[in-house]
Amino acid sequence: MTAPSTTTLPRLNSVLQTLSAAALADLEQLWGLSPTELAVALFDLLPGLVDTWGEASAAAAADWYDELRDTEDIPGRFNAIVEPLGDLGAEALAGWAAEPLHLPDPDVLSARSRVEDGFQKRLVNSANLVVTGAAAEDPNARGYMRQTRPGACKFCIMVASRGAVYTKKSATFACHGFCYCEAVPAWGGKALPVGPYKPSERPNNAEEKARVKKWIADNLSD
Repeated sequence: MTAPSTTTLPRLNSVLQTLSAAALADLEQLWGLSPTELAVALFDLLPGLVDTWGEASAAAAADWYDELRDTEDIPGRFNAIVEPLGDLGAEALAGWAAEPLHLPDPDVLSARSRVEDGFQKRLVNSANLVVTGAAAEDPNARGYMRQTRPGACKFCIMVASRGAVYTKKSATFACHGFCYCEAVPAWGGKALPVGPYKPSERPNNAEEKARVKKWIADNLSD
């Protein structure tokens, strides 16, 4: 087994969890609406919010990739680029989330669960798309690996445990709701960032959360 590399950066999934919490806070205004009002509001508000926070997540991932590159002293010059995200499926998410609101007994809790699950997944996938794209274009990256977090599902642990290095062309990285699996670059000539048969170990405790908030303030503030 190749020993995982270590850095002083926060984990990308920790950054994304903090961003997702802020994004979901923007949705709080919705949950006091009546089912009829909520069904309309989902289509009015979700597209703009998903686009805004998707772009924020992608920008965070690009900054994280560049800082990781510097931290690990990777030779050559390269900067991660945030490509246009395209359609993130906000309209489809709104339609799926609104379905329980049209039942004879409208189920707002189910609608909220669907919104939060799908919203968060789109933000994380936007970030991972930047990392996988950068790892494919960076001449000093071999590709990327899947890294899990404590409490990851058995499927994600199984995929990560293979210890495979992927290229953007050979595999599509995606995660499910509240998964927070992350794509991490594997550098040429360096130890693999993810050791086979071992999910990531760093807990998202109070100290880590404070470190993540400082990183976000340092890197993403206007």
